[in-house]
Amino acid sequence: MKTFFLALVAILILEISAQWKNNWDRPLNFQCPSSKSYIYQIVSTHNNKKEDRRFDFNCRPVHDVAGPVSCSLSGYVNNFDAPVLYTCPNGGYLNGVSSVHDNKKEDRRYRFRCCTPRSGYYHKNCKWTGYVNNWDETFNYFVPSGYVIRGVNSIHDNKKEDRRFKFEICQIAKH
Repeated sequence: MKTFFLALVAILILEISAQWKNNWDRPLNFQCPSSKSYIYQIVSTHNNKKEDRRFDFNCRPVHDVAGPVSCSLSGYVNNFDAPVLYTCPNGGYLNGVSSVHDNKKEDRRYRFRCCTPRSGYYHKNCKWTGYVNNWDETFNYFVPSGYVIRGVNSIHDNKKEDRRFKFEICQIAKH
């Protein structure tokens, strides 16, 4: 009972302190303030009445990246009710997320903004996380120090009307 109470308090504090980047059923458009920064924290909460998720993100600088960086926003990487499997191309890292919600499908379609150093960089020690959330749960994922997010994998459940998320994380190294 004590553990449950502490977990509930932690979730309530998280929901109060998060700076949501989208409202329920509304578009999400977020990008880090600099092309040389990456999303290192993702917070998300689900609402069963709205059957939607809100998101908060925090960014930090990518260390060891010098010189020009180019960024681009993907097209939509999934259909409603379909899986997401996206990897930033050419040594890129996750710098932004956009999505739209559909009230009939009760799901989101996603686009991802990736930034790529123009030359001399590559990924190493890449690995996928396990799912960072269960259905209908709030999550607060921090990228481990020295890593960036390169990929996103998500599945949708039509009964729960929610998504679970995994992330591919990598270190960036210079040739």
